[in-house]
Amino acid sequence: MPRSTERILVSHAGALPRPPELQRLFNADLAERDAFAAALPGAVAEVVGQQVRYAALRVEALNHALRGIPAPRHEHEHERTVFQDVRPPDGAPLRPGVVGHATDIIEHPEAIAQRLIRYAQLVGRENVIAGTDCGLGGRVGHPEIVWAKLEELAAGARLASRTLFGD
Repeated sequence: MPRSTERILVSHAGALPRPPELQRLFNADLAERDAFAAALPGAVAEVVGQQVRYAALRVEALNHALRGIPAPRHEHEHERTVFQDVRPPDGAPLRPGVVGHATDIIEHPEAIAQRLIRYAQLVGRENVIAGTDCGLGGRVGHPEIVWAKLEELAAGARLASRTLFGD
């Protein structure tokens, strides 16, 4: 499992924004099955392009077999305290989901950094990988909101890294 002794790594926990036409066809009845099949190759190319854009944010598309924990909202704040007594197994960093999928509100990078720092103080900075609490692509209202959330996730991880690792 990837780890860093220089900065907080960043991942996403699932789908990036789907092309709107593919989403429409996916949700349509079976009569449009052929149209869906025809649209799929172009949609795959578009999502691969999104991965390139994602990489430009200095976000690693890591293996999602990490231990993900929802952490973007106040109702999850208490859950991190379990790590006062329990450490994750070696080689199994945590991926706290510090950006939420259940709202179109874009989290502030400082709030994201604070959440990451709290986890790092409990399990060690090298054991934290910033992530979303679930896939954003099919849940957040508009692709531009998804990208804004991912940009703020990367910015929050950079702020946390400066605090935890220095400049």
